[in-house]
Amino acid sequence: MRHQLVKPEASPYDGNWTYWSSRRGNYPETPNRVAKLLKKQKGRCTLCRQHFTPDDLIEIDHIIPKSKGGKDEYKNYQALHRHCHDVKSRNDGSYDWSDNGYEWKDGVLTVPMTMD
Repeated sequence: MRHQLVKPEASPYDGNWTYWSSRRGNYPETPNRVAKLLKKQKGRCTLCRQHFTPDDLIEIDHIIPKSKGGKDEYKNYQALHRHCHDVKSRNDGSYDWSDNGYEWKDGVLTVPMTMD
């Protein structure tokens, strides 16, 4: 199919930036890189496969972490939900949480508290 119909209730002015970024690859006030990735990924997080919503926090991730030799190239980027990005970073070893005093206990990241 060459053209996909716009949802009948959709309008470029309705604030649904994830829908329009996924369709067009751009949307006012959406960073260009995010909009292009949303279009490439058809509006879905590559980790959990769920559709992004306008309320989601979206982060750009290096598919191959820079710490493992990944490059700052478009083909090495993916858009992920913030919580999915945290899971991926934990599992791929791209970030050493212990450098900042963070510690994983029973699957929960504990943050050190400072008392001044």
